[in-house]
Amino acid sequence: MTDPISKPRQRVLLVDDDVVLRTALGLSLSRAGFEVGYAGNGKEAVTMNRLSPFDVIVTEIVMPEKDGLETLMELRKQPSPTRIIAMSKDGQVSAELCLRLAECLGAHHVLAKPFPPGQLVAAVRKVIGEA
Repeated sequence: MTDPISKPRQRVLLVDDDVVLRTALGLSLSRAGFEVGYAGNGKEAVTMNRLSPFDVIVTEIVMPEKDGLETLMELRKQPSPTRIIAMSKDGQVSAELCLRLAECLGAHHVLAKPFPPGQLVAAVRKVIGEA
């Protein structure tokens, strides 16, 4: 018999300018039982979280409009206790450097791309205390 009062699903916001990757990661998180929102840049993410706070925000570091580090700093100023996972890949700037900066700015977990979708699911579960 199922519990008549079910626990609300944890809300995760995926922030990445790569729509294909964002969609694939979101599908993995949805299948794992999370409610998933999507933003193409940091500016959208900050606005969405201000209007309806997410439990976890997973953000790419290198993006147009407002990059992940700026996004992280702005999210940390909001009153909601959102947990943040930063992700990045090597490009014009070293992913390792970007992810270290993200940790210094308050990211709860970091992931270097590419990674298997299951690794993101595990990271989300870890930062919300389910793992």
